[in-house]
Amino acid sequence: MGLLVAAGMAEASTNGFFVPSWRGSANSEAGYWENFSVAVGAPGNLPDRPGSTTGAVLTQTDSLGFLTGSLNIYNLDGISQFTLTDSTPFTLGTVLLQTRTLGAELDYNSITFSCTDVNGTHTLAPLFRYETDRGTLLGASVSSAWQWDLTGLGVTDYTITFAAAGPSLSFDALTLDTAAVFSVVPEPTTAALGGLGALVLLARKRFQGGRV
Repeated sequence: MGLLVAAGMAEASTNGFFVPSWRGSANSEAGYWENFSVAVGAPGNLPDRPGSTTGAVLTQTDSLGFLTGSLNIYNLDGISQFTLTDSTPFTLGTVLLQTRTLGAELDYNSITFSCTDVNGTHTLAPLFRYETDRGTLLGASVSSAWQWDLTGLGVTDYTITFAAAGPSLSFDALTLDTAAVFSVVPEPTTAALGGLGALVLLARKRFQGGRV
């Protein structure tokens, strides 16, 4: 299986991001965050868009964060810190995380995926990060995608943490897809970006998959 982009899908269900082929299959979950309700701390933000099937929670912990009129999480003077926690009813094979930010960017070296299996706690390196960018009058609009391979680990619970690279990051949207079966998402092209069709593919950074 690969990645399929449903060009006509409503933004409410995809946030304009990639649509993996396993979405909607048995032993898979998906969540879509577009409008946030909690800027700082507990209880965090559950997916708010129709069609979400995951109970994953996104929490921003820097005290200077606040909600904008468009319900983004914005931090004018501080460095936003994000934690995504999830528990699935099936053993995980793959996790695909997609984010969109405005203004300042994420610190792409800060993203950490942690999980615990019978052999202890692991930090997993992502297989890749894809980045697309279209300039706006307010600065950069960056969408990024990461995928992790959890095959054979017996994992159902995990945590992903990441942070802003500096002040003035506006966190705009997040999409999470999980599945019991691992399937590599192939490298997208500008023609296959669906809802991101107007974006220009600026950079692709490939990470070596690994378990530490």
